[in-house]
Amino acid sequence: MRYLIITILTIPTIFYDSAVAGQSSCINCHISSEWVSDTSIAATFMAGDIHRNMGLGCEDCHGGDPGIGFEEGDPELAMNPAKGYGNPPDRLSIPEFCGKCHSDVEYMKKYNPRLSTDQLKLYKTSVHGKSLYNRKDTKVAICTDCHGAHGILPSSDSRSRVFHAKIPETCKKCHSDEGYMRGYKYEGKQIPVDQYSEYKESVHGILVLEKGDNSAPACNDCHGNHGATPPNLASVSAACGECHANNRDFFNGSPHKTPWKEMDLPECEQCHGNHYIQAVTDDLLGVSEDAICLDCHDETSAGYKTAMAMSMSIDSLKFSIEAAQAVVEEAELKGVEGGQARFDLGSAKDDLIRVRSVIHTFDLEQVSDITRAGIKTAGEVQLMAEAALSDILIRQIGLAISLVVIVFIAIMIRLKIKKIDSVTNFEVQEKK
Repeated sequence: MRYLIITILTIPTIFYDSAVAGQSSCINCHISSEWVSDTSIAATFMAGDIHRNMGLGCEDCHGGDPGIGFEEGDPELAMNPAKGYGNPPDRLSIPEFCGKCHSDVEYMKKYNPRLSTDQLKLYKTSVHGKSLYNRKDTKVAICTDCHGAHGILPSSDSRSRVFHAKIPETCKKCHSDEGYMRGYKYEGKQIPVDQYSEYKESVHGILVLEKGDNSAPACNDCHGNHGATPPNLASVSAACGECHANNRDFFNGSPHKTPWKEMDLPECEQCHGNHYIQAVTDDLLGVSEDAICLDCHDETSAGYKTAMAMSMSIDSLKFSIEAAQAVVEEAELKGVEGGQARFDLGSAKDDLIRVRSVIHTFDLEQVSDITRAGIKTAGEVQLMAEAALSDILIRQIGLAISLVVIVFIAIMIRLKIKKIDSVTNFEVQEKK
């Protein structure tokens, strides 16, 4: 039945493809090895290209007359310069070529009213576009390098080069090629080629590449799409702040904001890195060997003491939560219903999550207020669970005593029955 349904659904496509081929000399020639040496271009175009699916044909980009030429056995008839046919655009001309349609608001409304029409304008502001237009450097990325040419798929299609999880691989084609990138500099320094290798090991890369999480950032989320450019100091924090808004706002109000600006430090990147961003742990805060606070603060500074105090405050909250959790779990194993205790303990855990964000204020008082509240909640939960365990113990002791008394009484009754049996002559009484 399944195959029957698939077959039925496929029939219209087959007829449509046949109809298109029958009407287009371009397709008829380019799918036949007797006419062209490379049939892959037409095959790719017919295998889901978004332009084809929207009803556009070869002639809409290449010009010419697809209605003639094949049946007549003369492809020159279809390639009519009077009807716009000409050589394909070179790399320098491709952005303008694509922009003829994609920058035309009225034209694009016919196909997708929600689609942006500023791609070309943004591209001209990008580092790629500036190199192409100002220096005539045709090695830089153009439309077809990212989107393809004859097999262009929408970004929502998992096969597309610009599908979210595929974007790092698309950027990697150039930016991980040492030979290709040789000579390209940013702010006087050679652009590195380790971005992808670092990204794939980062917390963001693992989410995107391994877990398929479309909410985690790929290259374009930080660098931009058509207006791609290396982020400057201000835009680094702006890019991070798009997702980590609370941390951004806390930092902007912190005592680090001004000195960071005066020293031209890139805010978030200074502590967390850029492409090789690892999952954050509490060890980054404080004065241990893994703490990044020591990069700037020595033992004599106020910052050192603040970092140590904040770290100890968070450690105390974690210890309180763990201790309460252990008692609650023990009580549950012994039959105590722990729903309320777990609910209350969740409030303390929320405080732990919250304080890990609030540390970006670098305000010990704010951090301490939150951890104290969480410690108090965890302590109350632990006392509640311990009281329940004590109640269970009392009940168990009472039950044990009751059991001993019952057993004692049972034994005494048994002994009494035996004694009565021993002094009563049932046999004699029965004969009488």
